[in-house]
Amino acid sequence: MTSPRIREYDAGDEHAVVQLWNRCLLRDEVSLNTFRRKVILDPNFEAGGCAVAEAGSALVGLLLSLRRRYPYFDLGLEPGKGWISVFFVDPAWRRKGLATRLLERAEAFLRHQGVEQVSVSDYTPNYFSPGIDMDAYPEAVQFLQRHGYQKTESVYGMGRSLVDFDIPPEMQDRIQRLERSGFRVDVFRPCYTLKVLEFLRRNYPGDLFRVAHDRLIENPECDEILVVLKNEEVIGFSHFQDERFGPFGIAREYVGRGLGPYLYYRTVDEMRKKGKRNLWLAWTGGRAKDFYHKLGLKVVRRHVIMRKDLTSPQRKEARS
Repeated sequence: MTSPRIREYDAGDEHAVVQLWNRCLLRDEVSLNTFRRKVILDPNFEAGGCAVAEAGSALVGLLLSLRRRYPYFDLGLEPGKGWISVFFVDPAWRRKGLATRLLERAEAFLRHQGVEQVSVSDYTPNYFSPGIDMDAYPEAVQFLQRHGYQKTESVYGMGRSLVDFDIPPEMQDRIQRLERSGFRVDVFRPCYTLKVLEFLRRNYPGDLFRVAHDRLIENPECDEILVVLKNEEVIGFSHFQDERFGPFGIAREYVGRGLGPYLYYRTVDEMRKKGKRNLWLAWTGGRAKDFYHKLGLKVVRRHVIMRKDLTSPQRKEARS
């Protein structure tokens, strides 16, 4: 069996890439348009960072690596950082060293671009999953560990049915107390635009700001955003799109006052009013995971974020 050749992505590969992607990543399938939008049209995409493996006329593997070529809002270029956002190999070609060759090519590309630390899966804005799904792709976690990647963070997908959703009486009492104290939750209106963006830039620069910014460009009257107000100042933000909940955040100086549950219940109530029957939260972890668990959400996916220092001395790794 002839060893596949590794080359950079070509425009004619897109159909074969999507077909192989959906055979390999069963929990993370993509459409052709999603691939175009989140990969090819990403401003940070470089064909040199997208390596494909080709056996004869068949595409049998892919690994996409990126670094920021353009500033990401207030986070800037994040110099020294790079990402591997997705990788997969045809099952018939696994354990033949092909994934290792793809990974080595990507790491060499990133080093040449000045990347010192590479992280797997958690690239924003166009991530496909917040980390590697430990249950769906355990062999990917093991492969990366053999090549010097370490687990740095556990993140979770959570969800719940909204069919039986109701605001509990004790929460209704808390909402009344908060409103008597001058807090209120309101559905977004255009007059809040500047205050929302300033709140997010100050408290959550990066992806939360980007989500709000993009939704408001798409629809300046977006009613899938809610805000917490105190004396007409925005101190909290939530967002949903169809059945997907998040992002969500409260100003740091107001954390611990019960505003998080208040905003959550009001947001879910709006989702119910729009006919949503399920809630899906793609990415959370740490104390936020415990917060959502207390509100009735259950873990439905477990991910791990893995990183590697590309400046450390290299050692010969096991082949895969």
